[in-house]
Amino acid sequence: MSGVTTRFPEAVFLRRHDGTGYGFFFHSEEDFRHASDSFIHPILRSFEGAPVPGQPLPAEHVKTAIATFLGQAFDNAVPNEVGAEGVSRAAAACVRQVFSGPVPRVVMIERKESRLNIRPGIEFMRHPGHPLAVVVDADAHGGEARFFTNAEDYARIGQTTPDPRCWLPQIVYRLYLRTPSVMAGRPLVDQGSGSHSVACRGISFGLTAPLVERPPG
Repeated sequence: MSGVTTRFPEAVFLRRHDGTGYGFFFHSEEDFRHASDSFIHPILRSFEGAPVPGQPLPAEHVKTAIATFLGQAFDNAVPNEVGAEGVSRAAAACVRQVFSGPVPRVVMIERKESRLNIRPGIEFMRHPGHPLAVVVDADAHGGEARFFTNAEDYARIGQTTPDPRCWLPQIVYRLYLRTPSVMAGRPLVDQGSGSHSVACRGISFGLTAPLVERPPG
């Protein structure tokens, strides 16, 4: 499939076994590298100077820090002061270390038997007509996400009553009959009236993937 790899990942997903996780979007190679560097460089700077005999090299400390941050993300233990934006930087650093050449346009980070598995997210390039991921586009690079393995799984969640932990899939389901494989939604508040709304967008990674509104009624 053409266009599968590029110079930076347009999306990086971290998926837990229960279908929750994170979705991160990068807008350019510079944006991706800046996110990665903002995680890696402070660690490297802390080890400037003569190496300490018997201590791991700085690069090994970077790997440990990436694994620690992403492990917290999988365990729902990310500190509030770190948030999704902090996880996005660790995810960018992880992808940059794994793929030294061309990078998949979509990358999936999973955890299997306590080990991280980083792979091309090829399933997101196929656009079955319903979202495989719905992402709360809250921070600079994205935010919390809900993942779906098939249309039935999506419809089951989409027809439920929204709650504080899961509300965007229900909105997307009620608004759209057909979508790209990834949908993102940003909460909005009208400064005048104080009313709340959501701005949704579909992400097709340059492929044909119609976004069709659901007929009323």
